[in-house]
Formats: sequence, C-alpha cells, structure tokens
Amino acid sequence: MANKKTTKKSTKNSKKQNKKSLGFLLAALAVVVVGVVLLYFFKPQQFEVLKNEAISYVTSVLEESENTSTKPTSEKPASTKTVTAADLVTDGQTPTEPENSAMFWGNPSGAVADISARTNYLMVKPQFTMSYNDETLIPNWVMWHLSTRNFGDAERGDDFRPDEELPEGWYAVVKADYQYSQYGFDRGHVCPSADRTKTQEDNSMTFLMTNMIPQSPDCNRIVWKDLEAFERDLAEQGKELYVAAGPYGKGGQSGSGTFDTIPVKSKKGAGKEILVPSHCWKIVVIMDDAENDFSRISTDTEILAVFVPNKQGIHKTGSWDQYLVSVDEIEAKTGYDFLAYIPDEIENVLEAKVYKK
Repeated sequence: MANKKTTKKSTKNSKKQNKKSLGFLLAALAVVVVGVVLLYFFKPQQFEVLKNEAISYVTSVLEESENTSTKPTSEKPASTKTVTAADLVTDGQTPTEPENSAMFWGNPSGAVADISARTNYLMVKPQFTMSYNDETLIPNWVMWHLSTRNFGDAERGDDFRPDEELPEGWYAVVKADYQYSQYGFDRGHVCPSADRTKTQEDNSMTFLMTNMIPQSPDCNRIVWKDLEAFERDLAEQGKELYVAAGPYGKGGQSGSGTFDTIPVKSKKGAGKEILVPSHCWKIVVIMDDAENDFSRISTDTEILAVFVPNKQGIHKTGSWDQYLVSVDEIEAKTGYDFLAYIPDEIENVLEAKVYKK
C-alpha cells in the first residue's frame, strides 16, 4: 500500500511539473514570435539573425523543461524513530554522578562547594542536593530523585531547624525568622517531607531551613501540595522521577500583604533579609523505574515543568496544571542550564515539551 501511495504522489507531481513547463514554453514562444514579426516588417536585414537565435533559445527551453521534469527528487520522508541516548555520541557530556543521584542530569548553575561561592554554594546531602544563596538566605535550587524506595513508615518530623553544615561565619536561618504572624508566609519545603519517609532521619533532613522558601499559604498548602502528591502517585505507579525545584524573582503575596523580603528576627542575623520569591518553579523528568537511565532517556521521555505564582488565590482558577510551561521557559527566566548531560538531540526536544496531564 505504501508503494502505491508513493507512485501516485510521484505521478501527480510529474504532471504538475509538465503543465508548468508547457505554460512557460508557450509564453516564451509568444514573445519570440512577436519579436520576429516586428523585425520582419521594420528591420528585414536583422530577420535572419534573430530567427536563428530564436530557434536556439526555444531548443534550450525544451531541453531544460525535459531535464527538470525527469530529475529525481532527493526528498526523504521524515523519520519517526525514537532517539535514545544510547544512539548518540555525547562528546563527553555524560553523567558524572551515580544513577539515581540528585545531579545525575547535571548541575544547572555550576554550583561549587567553595566558601567563596556565597551566592551559589553546593550542598550535597544523602536526601537531596542544593545550591544555597547566603545573600537571599534561601536555596537557588534543590534537586532529588524519587521512587518508591524513598517511601516508608517514618512520621512527619516537624523539626524545623538551622542547617549546621553551612560554612562558618554564614548566618543559618532559624524557624522564628519567618515571623508568620506578621508576614504570613509558610516555611515551604522545596524537597517535600512526604518524599522522604524511608527513615526518620531522611524525613528530618527535609526540615532544615536551607530547604525552605517563603511560600504563600495557597501556593504551599494547595497548588504546590497537589503537585507533590501527583509526583508520588507517579512513583507508586512504577515511575522514577528526577526533580529540580526552586524560587524565582522577588515579591510574593500572603494574607498579610505583598513583601519582597522578611527581615531576620534573630540578633545574629541583624541586617539580613530572607528573599520572598514571586514564583516557584519545578522540573520533573519521568521514567519507568528501571536501570540504565542514561541509555533509556529518549525524545519520548515525559517531562513536566511548572512556573507557579507565589501569591494567594491562585487555586481559585484551577490546579497546578494551569501553570505548565516548558523547561526552555524556565531556563530563559533563571539562566540555569538543566539536563546538561543529556545529548543535545534529545535535550532540545525534551526542553521544548509542555506536559499534558
């Protein structure tokens, strides 16, 4: 059946080309004939010269028309083959971290564990990895891997506390610094408590204040919470997820008003302020839970990205899926380079996708 369709299409195109060539030839002949007639009556001495040139011209037009109509096409049908990383040469851009680790697909901001990198300080923990910002006092991003292997019976710890692994001399945010009664923002987890219930220690680590950002109650408790639950449902259905999330911009809205920052309450942090983001973003790479993730990543891999306003009332117009965007859009806003270890042929396709719930 496919050969018949191809033959019909080829024949149809050939007929169109022949008609086009015939029309062009007739127009050329008409011009030549008119010119010859005029010269015959008004300049007989040039008639023989023009006649020979006209015959030569018409002959060349006929030859060109024949060559064009019989010239084979070089067009090939578009390929629909799924491209995987195993099919491609990656020029050394392969994961440097172990499979299932937080930074398996890359380090989006090039964070380093160097005290001089105060606005992009790399902190690697067994439960998640982050880039921390000592100026904003919140993380730039947090990344983690999620599967059913992270689930267990551990209860929610609620032990919000400063992160003692911050470099000496840096201010470590404490629970009271968020001053909810005055500013109205939740201490919003970036890596969720419910994503780490395998052990009590795993759950407790999610309550470090370095894993918090100021979130409006409607964002944190409704829209963001629903998205987190959706991700865990995917894991329960046999998926594994690579997750990256973080804040963007300045100026969030709580029930108490709109604020750019929250002044630190502690005397140790006098003069410092916690940035209140205007939006919260998240990127999720979704795969079947199996091994050899790098070889399996492909242009068909599912990817989810959202860009959610950090303000009250956002749940009234719908759920988190109203804030779906592409990874390209988040990269353009943040300046980060996500999925850097995925071959470009696959990365470009994935980062342009918008998830369909």
